Amino acid sequence: MPLQRKQPKVSLNIKISSDLDFRLKRARKAAREQGQMFNVSQEVEQFLEKELQVVERQLSIDEEIKSNLEELGGMNIDKLMKSMD
Repeated sequence: MPLQRKQPKVSLNIKISSDLDFRLKRARKAAREQGQMFNVSQEVEQFLEKELQVVERQLSIDEEIKSNLEELGGMNIDKLMKSMD
């Protein structure tokens, strides 16, 4: 696996139902008790990335974003997208 540059993270605040919050907390607790990890942030980020790609294609802004990312950090977004499939 090639080395990847660590990307800075920002906080995303969303509203969820109290029932879903309870279930998430229960799942994290159970995972810790079993020596595992349930990372909600990682799962949500992967879901949002896929949904955003669909919206970007529909709005024809994916090429603009791709060129901006390449200019800013030298990232090859095509490789990144393929690795997420």
